[in-house]
Amino acid sequence: MNDFERDQLRRLILKLIADGYNHWTIIEKRACGSGFGFATSNTVKRQFYDYLVAWGYVARVRRGKYVLTKKGQLLLVLLS
Repeated sequence: MNDFERDQLRRLILKLIADGYNHWTIIEKRACGSGFGFATSNTVKRQFYDYLVAWGYVARVRRGKYVLTKKGQLLLVLLS
């Protein structure tokens, strides 16, 4: 997976959360079904938890529910 593909996947995940899809299973299913060949369940999970949540772009509200932080909103604008 190259940097462009990673950015596309991160932008897709952030956009889904911004559009109101804030439950992990819905985010994963929509990202995997997006038509990107590189968007497998494992790559979505790694980008979500190992990058977006770990670096503070997405915050966990409660079990399975996530919201964008201010930092995540800025990243979404930057990637758009």
